[in-house]
Amino acid sequence: MRALYNFFSSLKLTVTLLAFSMLLVLLATFEQVQWGVFEVQKRYFETLVCMWTYPAQWPGANSLDWLKIPLPGGFLLGGLLIINLCCAHFRYFRASWRKSGIAILHTGVVLLLLSGFLTAYLQQEYFMWINVGAKSNYLESFHDLDLVFIDHTDPKMDTVVSIPTTMLDPNQPIHHEALPFTVKTVYYYPNSTFLLRSQNPTAPEMPADHGVATNRDLAVVPEPYNFTENAVNLSTAVVSIETDKGPIGKWLVSTFLDPKTAPPFFAKDLPQTFMVDGHKWEVTLRPRREYLPYTLRLDTFTHDLYPGTMVPKRFESKVQLTNPAKGEDRPVLIYMNHPLRYEGLTFYQASFSQGDAASMFQVVRNPGRDLPYIAVAMVGVGMIVQFVLSLVAHLRREKAKELSTAAKQFQTASQSQS
Repeated sequence: MRALYNFFSSLKLTVTLLAFSMLLVLLATFEQVQWGVFEVQKRYFETLVCMWTYPAQWPGANSLDWLKIPLPGGFLLGGLLIINLCCAHFRYFRASWRKSGIAILHTGVVLLLLSGFLTAYLQQEYFMWINVGAKSNYLESFHDLDLVFIDHTDPKMDTVVSIPTTMLDPNQPIHHEALPFTVKTVYYYPNSTFLLRSQNPTAPEMPADHGVATNRDLAVVPEPYNFTENAVNLSTAVVSIETDKGPIGKWLVSTFLDPKTAPPFFAKDLPQTFMVDGHKWEVTLRPRREYLPYTLRLDTFTHDLYPGTMVPKRFESKVQLTNPAKGEDRPVLIYMNHPLRYEGLTFYQASFSQGDAASMFQVVRNPGRDLPYIAVAMVGVGMIVQFVLSLVAHLRREKAKELSTAAKQFQTASQSQS
């Protein structure tokens, strides 16, 4: 145990972990070109062990594509750094007022590392598009999609059943107590390309026999998932609807065919609906939603450009926040570096549509968002306290030296007089 304790508290381990951390950041930075920030974060930092592959865009990639090197991931390095810091602190630190600044500083560093773990596990990011004059009460996920069935029979209320795309397995039929039918996946493509069969007669056959696929004679070709920054992946599926009485049909659904954002060419074919036992159901594939107990209405959106360029200089959205449960109905101004923080969510001004007709907010939920500020403040306070204490100790030593020198001089003078 002593050997293990000495290992985890050694300065050599600290230097090694910091060196691997710098290497990991360097390699992850290079990989952002191919994989994008989100995927790199998962592959390199939100894991215990990662695998680095020789990048395809580097020289000699054709002959070195076999080169793969396992490396410690961000979670492993962060965890070991916390253990190393704690062990070294208790091994070398001796409690005293003179070193209280070091104790505060170390606590701040540990808290900063812990906040990184909490952010990785607990932070959720969404977006919200609102047209000018319209309002919204739900958030949409950047990365998660749902196959959604909506019962529009009741004019006062819709019944919505969401199925995560992770469950779209051709070998696993989907049953849900709220659905009077069974859903079977014919195929699911995380990314795809849409073609018109009239212009591409050799395109794959379309298994869908209802809805927009047949009305527009579409074909779908699967594509590799594009991880690069700002890439748009068109997720697509064909699902079969079956009841106890037999099959109803097969429908093509896609993020490309979302009724809210689909091209005008498909407008009259959307939304896609079908009837089961006198109930009218809509089927669509869309970003996962989280509904809010309040609404935001976008009254106006404006933005300024840098002179002589098309680069936005300032975004500004004026919204009306309405929360009946709290009796709130107030205007809010959201602009760059001035987000709205409300009910555990932070709404950032992120983008806008052409003609300033709509505004997009990036919405973040991070229960541990205050920890980095507290940690950095503790590190700063610890450094200041330790500097002040060290300065006071230095001044005391200098004063003691002066008194000692004066005493020796007095003693020497007294002896000379004698």
